[in-house]
Amino acid sequence: MIAKLLLKTDVLVIGAGIAGISAAIYAAKNGVKVALVSSTKIFSGSTFYPGTWGFGLIGPEDEKDKENLLDAIRSVGQNMVIEDVAKTFVERLNSSIDALEDLGVTLQKPMQESAGEKEYIPCFDYKHRRWRGLTKKNLLETLPQILKDLEIEEIPFFETIELIKEGKRVTGAIGILERKDVCCINAKAVILATGGAGGIYKYCLTTDDVTGAGLGIALRAGARLVNLEFMQIMLGFVKPAFKTIYNEKTFFASKFYDRDGKEFIQNRIPEGLSVEEILKERSKHGPFSSATISKYVDLAIFDEINESKAQGVLLKYDEKTLNTGSEFVREYFSWLRKEKHVDKGDEIFVAPFMHASNGGIEIDSFSRTTVEGLFACGECTGGMHGADRIGGLSTANGIVFGKIAGEESAKYIKKIGVRHEFNKLDQIVKDVELQEMYLLNAKEEIKSLRSMMYKEAFLKRSEASLKRAMDHLESIELKAEAEGEIINLLESYRLLNELSIAKVILYVMDARKESRGSHYREDYKEINHKDFEDLLTARVDSENEDILSFIKESPNVERRDKKEGIVW
Repeated sequence: MIAKLLLKTDVLVIGAGIAGISAAIYAAKNGVKVALVSSTKIFSGSTFYPGTWGFGLIGPEDEKDKENLLDAIRSVGQNMVIEDVAKTFVERLNSSIDALEDLGVTLQKPMQESAGEKEYIPCFDYKHRRWRGLTKKNLLETLPQILKDLEIEEIPFFETIELIKEGKRVTGAIGILERKDVCCINAKAVILATGGAGGIYKYCLTTDDVTGAGLGIALRAGARLVNLEFMQIMLGFVKPAFKTIYNEKTFFASKFYDRDGKEFIQNRIPEGLSVEEILKERSKHGPFSSATISKYVDLAIFDEINESKAQGVLLKYDEKTLNTGSEFVREYFSWLRKEKHVDKGDEIFVAPFMHASNGGIEIDSFSRTTVEGLFACGECTGGMHGADRIGGLSTANGIVFGKIAGEESAKYIKKIGVRHEFNKLDQIVKDVELQEMYLLNAKEEIKSLRSMMYKEAFLKRSEASLKRAMDHLESIELKAEAEGEIINLLESYRLLNELSIAKVILYVMDARKESRGSHYREDYKEINHKDFEDLLTARVDSENEDILSFIKESPNVERRDKKEGIVW
């Protein structure tokens, strides 16, 4: 196997959604040479996901609203935020979004007569904020030319499989170019913008390149991960238009039916509650949360699917009720008909889907990870959100910390003031070959991993279900070690990275013995009010001999501020 040196650059940005593109732009604007790589085409990831009309961006209404928004993030996140990161996020929200508009990107604003509608109140929030809308079309009308003008080198179809380290500093990456050539890129700083962990679940509302690979890569390089147990789970279409996002604002006019054509939610909720009551509550936020009675909608649907072994449940809209909907609802159905060729009167089947991660690589307020030379931004990071996330802050996160990562990586390069030489190629090849023990029929094992994670470690979690999932992942590893036969290097590294992050997610889900926000434990349905004395903050040391081990016997454990959640 020959690994060729593809190029040398100052900043290597891995991931080409809004976070990675923002990072590349602002690094280049600060006078450094930038390469932008993506495992698929440039302009990819969740930002350009075709299953939704676009994205809302929120920020404080004015200076006085900043502290209010920060308090709301803390409250909605249920004290699982990293304080300085959340403060930086709120402080830079409006200016970063305005800077995007200054680049020439057109942002939508509510029509004057609609601005006060409740639909413009963000998910989990209680008041109106400054709202902007961002569409793929508007981004693509502007950003390609900006990248060209800044001479940012674009390398599509480069799938990163490992980071390169010289001592304790990250100095580049190894990847597979166009599914065949193992290549190396030398860089003075690396920015990870690889998206969340949605791809490790069978049903996910993301593009196929959002697999959690960046989290596995970062973990093996010695970075820390935070709040992985918290994720956004939303309803999506199983058919028609697979992986289209269901709009939560339509819950008020929705009815759900089992395989026998009967409404079933009433039979699966506690006595004293009505379907109308929980649907009204559920319409206030898109993602599932254990924090309110709205949880019974998602739990009922998930149980019905699992017990009937169906792919989804039948959704029917009450069109008469829908006519009372807002501009927001009307726009959704107009988009659905135009882009997905689905009418609200069609036969639609829905199921819970993994939508977005609330946690990821731990960064500070300068987008720095715990590894020198490695920055991160966007959905692959954690700390600015918590157990639940306010709507309109996911894409905004990519814009804010993408800008910060670009600026700070440029400052870092100028500060260190040395010229890094690339590792010897024979050492790089040796490092790649060390992982070939994982080369079995990886594609099938990835499929089984995702099915198991969806069944046992998704909406409903328990000690028993998480153990079943862990046993399954360990059986995949044992099979890999026994077979040890190279079949496909790219698929094998995909499996390696998904195993890396899936095992850590299972660990933290098991460690958090309570239900908090999006983390729902069947066996611990209440919040632990004992200041988390029984929760450990664990981390993996980059010098650990087996970086992928579960570290059950003697983990390196430390106490951290309880507000920061569980850190691996």
